[in-house]
Amino acid sequence: MTTTLPPARLRSMDARRRRILVEAGRLLAAGGADALTLRSLAENACVTVPTIYNLVGTKEQVVAALIAEALDSMDAALAALPDLRGLARAEAAVRSHLTLCLSAPDRYGALYRALQGLQAGRQPLGPLFSRAGEVFCTSVREAAQAGDLHGRLLPAPLGHHILHGQIETFRLWGLGVLAPPAAEARALYALYVAFMGDATKQGRRRLLERLRLSEAKLDTSAG
Repeated sequence: MTTTLPPARLRSMDARRRRILVEAGRLLAAGGADALTLRSLAENACVTVPTIYNLVGTKEQVVAALIAEALDSMDAALAALPDLRGLARAEAAVRSHLTLCLSAPDRYGALYRALQGLQAGRQPLGPLFSRAGEVFCTSVREAAQAGDLHGRLLPAPLGHHILHGQIETFRLWGLGVLAPPAAEARALYALYVAFMGDATKQGRRRLLERLRLSEAKLDTSAG
């Protein structure tokens, strides 16, 4: 039998969960992943450690929840640009990602560094990666419909290949290896090179123009 909680109880739980995530973001920004312990989070959010487990989960699940919030923000930014399709949609996704990171660089830099640890620990981030990659999968399908790609490569593998290139670029930004202009140029360069693997003559011409623009901005000293 399903138990329905009173509305006031649900609002209280939502408010506490929101406070937990806000404080988690502050801890990450201030001291990185090492500063984000459940004990310090409970103290800052004025809740107990069991409450964190009940409302969010483990430390890794707290980080995953912060990543989900970032994806919500990027989805909202792209939803405000409904006319963009294909390559233009993918470019907008890259730029909205950078804009979000620069809105709170300490927080998102730390989040990318924490993400690397989660990947190394084989935490269950599959659904988040699938969600993050969907915008690029959609862009691939639309680019094929527009005649920029042949459609010989499956959208999902190509889209997720693009995503992993973006993750590596923003990880380097989070580590301080890439300045924001170089991060944008590198992320766009990786996007264009991935599209080139299936480009038509029409698409190849457009991509080469963009690749040359990105090359002029790349910080080659970063490798």
